[in-house]
Amino acid sequence: MKKVVINNQEIGLQIKNNEVAKIYSKGNYWIFFNKNITKLNFNEIIEEKHHALILENETLKSMVDFIEVVHNEVLIVYKNNQFYQSFYNENVMIWKNTSQLKAVKYDLNDSNSIQNLTKREIEILKKVSIIKTISVQPYFEGILFKDNQFDSVLKAGEYKFYNNETKISMVSFDMRPQTLEILGQEILTKDKAQLRINFMVQYQITDLLNAYQSNKDFEKMIYQAIQLGLREFIGNMNFDELMSDKNSVTNYILQKYKIQFEELGIKLIDAGMKDIILPGEIREIMNRVLIAEKTAQANSITRREETAATRNLLNTAKLMEENETLWKLKEMEYIEKIADKVGEISISGGSNVLNELKTMFSK
Repeated sequence: MKKVVINNQEIGLQIKNNEVAKIYSKGNYWIFFNKNITKLNFNEIIEEKHHALILENETLKSMVDFIEVVHNEVLIVYKNNQFYQSFYNENVMIWKNTSQLKAVKYDLNDSNSIQNLTKREIEILKKVSIIKTISVQPYFEGILFKDNQFDSVLKAGEYKFYNNETKISMVSFDMRPQTLEILGQEILTKDKAQLRINFMVQYQITDLLNAYQSNKDFEKMIYQAIQLGLREFIGNMNFDELMSDKNSVTNYILQKYKIQFEELGIKLIDAGMKDIILPGEIREIMNRVLIAEKTAQANSITRREETAATRNLLNTAKLMEENETLWKLKEMEYIEKIADKVGEISISGGSNVLNELKTMFSK
């Protein structure tokens, strides 16, 4: 004989011919050596090899919870309120009177139920790759697709979905004002001047779904529309008209496309001409024209100054002719200027020279 001890939270099974012959609860038992007792712990998950034996015994069947985990379901088993094990497409059996185990089943087809989960449950499901997260950055909005079909528009934030057979995808767009540059547009004016234009437009998405449904690559659509508008307007202008009124191009683009884009969910905020790049030949001609204009202006100014100077001399001569004292003063002014340049004076001829100087400064 041998002694078998069945502790608290245990049960003993004597198995014979693949059937449960006897059940042992808590206590001490003496049995023959040729017999074996299988002990099962109430706080452990029952192994699959024992499922059939237990289900065939009515007493044991009433003591267990048999949980079927079908496709797109997951069972999380907690032990002492801590994550213990997870099961997919696998039946699980636990004892009803367990004091440590708790099983929770999640339907992966119902992503809406995620909103009812606790933060701790979400972290555990993430740990076993049951939940996937899609993030929409601040100032962005996203268009959510399920199985390649539109589902909803997502604002900035974090969104959680069960990791099931449904294909989840998202495209996001910046909802802040955006700048689009239309560079290097070679356009022929009405008078056959070939120019290269750099243009800029500023836009903002106001209705993401409308914009995306109209054209999923709406930035390319904006680019092409503005490109055609520039060619249409500048192609009907002469080169001189364009250079004298560049703002007319901006006004035309804003008026032509503002309402059209608003109907597509896009607000056209502003536009402007960045550069007009001339071919080498036209640039050289323009430089020559500019030089000629500035030279003519300089010559005109010079002639005006010369005329004014001559008029002043004529007025001075008339005054001196009418006033002998003014004439003498002017002579003295010139003699003073000459004397300032003379370093030394040598006098010869005696007193006659002094008399001549005296005569010069007398009436």
